[in-house]
Amino acid sequence: MTSKLEEFIATIAVLRGPDGCPWDREQTHLSLGRYLLEETYEVLESIHAEDPVKLEEELGDLLLQIVLNAQIASENGHFDMEDVAGTINAKMIKRHPHVFAGAKADTASEVVARWEELKKQERSHLQPGASVVDNVPKTLPALLKALKVSEKAVNEGFEWNNQEEVWEKMLSELQELKDALTRHPDDIDKREIELELGDVLFTLVNIARWQNLNPEESLLLAIEKFRDRFRKMEEISKPPLKELSKDELAALWQRAKKSLPQPGNGFTQP
Repeated sequence: MTSKLEEFIATIAVLRGPDGCPWDREQTHLSLGRYLLEETYEVLESIHAEDPVKLEEELGDLLLQIVLNAQIASENGHFDMEDVAGTINAKMIKRHPHVFAGAKADTASEVVARWEELKKQERSHLQPGASVVDNVPKTLPALLKALKVSEKAVNEGFEWNNQEEVWEKMLSELQELKDALTRHPDDIDKREIELELGDVLFTLVNIARWQNLNPEESLLLAIEKFRDRFRKMEEISKPPLKELSKDELAALWQRAKKSLPQPGNGFTQP
């Protein structure tokens, strides 16, 4: 019996075939890159919305991008979807020796440490002499990239002794940013200020890491919270917002905050 996944793979092959869809036939790995990124963020949005129905739909859209890329590779004689599944399955088995090979790992942190060590061993064969921080994708969003680079460094032992030291570093970087702004208030070249602001953001990412938080997702949540409250302000204000004073806007913001529900902690059960 053909599975739904096999049926879907066959559908994509037809769409890419001679009598298929003109749009699907002209796609390449490069042209699909933007859609892969967009669909990934739509998956994240459905997770943040705590909507399992929407999540199912968005995961399907993301799967479409994966299968399309695999079909293009298959047509070029490189690999197909079966190869993709086989490769990731072999990787998961290899990187979980505590499950499949009798090794021992009792905590999630031990699993992560073992995973990183296995990845490091694999890279040493493929890229001799490469730095551990070279393997972080250049196209990652900046906050997520900062987190990944920081984690790579920490796995090599480059870490603060305690969280208080991280906060001290944060305060120091904030002061350096203020000093740079004072020295260059009217400069056209903002390079020094940009670098100091970057240091603040990078240190803030490390505070998030110490709290086991993903700064990228934390910022996305904050943006959505702001958008919800701003939309509520527009809804309950009689005059346009730009006609209100600063005090009136502040009061309206507080009304909007009180009128909206607090963020949930997970998917709502049916």
